[in-house]
Amino acid sequence: MPAKRLFFLSIASSCALLVAAVPAVAQSASESTSVTAAPQTPQPQDQLATGGGSHNGEVSFFVGGLVGGDLVGLLDDGFSLSSTLNNGRTYGGRVGYYSFPLGAEGSFAYSKSGLGLSADLEEVTVKIGARVMYLEANGLLILIPGPVQPFLTAGGGLHSYEFLDLAGLGVTKWGWNFGGGLKINIKRVSLRVDVRDHITQVSAADLNIDEELAALLGASEQTLHNAEISFGVGFRF
Repeated sequence: MPAKRLFFLSIASSCALLVAAVPAVAQSASESTSVTAAPQTPQPQDQLATGGGSHNGEVSFFVGGLVGGDLVGLLDDGFSLSSTLNNGRTYGGRVGYYSFPLGAEGSFAYSKSGLGLSADLEEVTVKIGARVMYLEANGLLILIPGPVQPFLTAGGGLHSYEFLDLAGLGVTKWGWNFGGGLKINIKRVSLRVDVRDHITQVSAADLNIDEELAALLGASEQTLHNAEISFGVGFRF
């Protein structure tokens, strides 16, 4: 066989062997890349940001008190935490989602005697209590990551006041709140302290009463402030 022809046959044989080997190489590469990757463990910075894990949802329950004044009233000499908890005891719960640096939550709070109004009638001071309910949605700004998280909060919702001993006189309308607090996350449990000011604009028209009577009751075009101090325990999921 001529050397030239033998050379071209060897080249063709080599090409055929190369083409036949390509599928086997491709299959081998595919099998090597399809091996299950090792599970990635959460990075320390991720656990730090979420407070020790990936449990961003939370249900919490709280007990506290309503001062019946604004946040500045908390600094007055007459303020007493024990009297606040005894006289304006508040119960409620929250459901939220928290992921540094933001959070969102809904809350419900109830107090049997969380607001007191005073009226001077012929030199006689009449004190009127009110049953209070708050149904609100809030946004949170978490200031630092980690298991200990101070935060600021603001939001709004329905504020309901039912004045006692006044034949069911009351009002339910939109109101606002703002404040701050501290969350401590311990695995699936969280501890929490909140301080908030609930603000409601109330007029005589809202109460469906005469302007003069509303003025005597201190509810004529008045901005109601109700500062809340509460302590809660949450369960993270």
